Amino acid sequence: MTSEETSTQDSGATAGTSAEATSAVAKYRRSPAKSLLAVIAVVSLTLGASLGYGASRLSSSASASTPDDAPIITGVSKANVCQLVSEATQEQLSIREASPVAEEKGGASCYLLMTPDDAAESAGYVVAFYPTSASLQQTVDGTDVIPEKAEPALIEGRAAARQVLYGDVWKAQLTLDAGDGSMLYVERFGPKDSMSDHELRRSVDELAASVVKNRRA
Repeated sequence: MTSEETSTQDSGATAGTSAEATSAVAKYRRSPAKSLLAVIAVVSLTLGASLGYGASRLSSSASASTPDDAPIITGVSKANVCQLVSEATQEQLSIREASPVAEEKGGASCYLLMTPDDAAESAGYVVAFYPTSASLQQTVDGTDVIPEKAEPALIEGRAAARQVLYGDVWKAQLTLDAGDGSMLYVERFGPKDSMSDHELRRSVDELAASVVKNRRA
């Protein structure tokens, strides 16, 4: 899931106006596998809620509980979207550049690049917040590559849907119910065969869980 606008981060350890960062983000966006997750994930969240929460209630070992609908993420804009991922986490993930992007209808995305600007193929993460399902759906493009079917998941007790796309760029994409109709989107991307299928799924789950924990704290 991407936007056609580019910019650089306004604050934080990785801040800086950099033509190189903009170039790297643009290079990533030219990938043919943009994202059809937007519409599918909105529908899949219902499935995730029913299956995930049902499994949680039935399993005696499950520790996650059904959250209320109160939003866990608020006040996110282009100015602070990259702060959804803490400086410590960005350092742990070896993030070189963090570039925020303003989306339509109040959404905002942060491109967290792990590769230098002159790399032949980009790798990194996208973390985005959408205040409504409409703001998420407006990012859909008719040329998007069709992903695998969504997998329901529970992340820190929140319903989520996860999908994986394969091609020249491999991506795992996770959309999480952030409460009151808002959504957190996390994506891990990298060149084909640069990471395992398991690593793709694990990386988006762990980053989404980190964001949720930080916001609750």
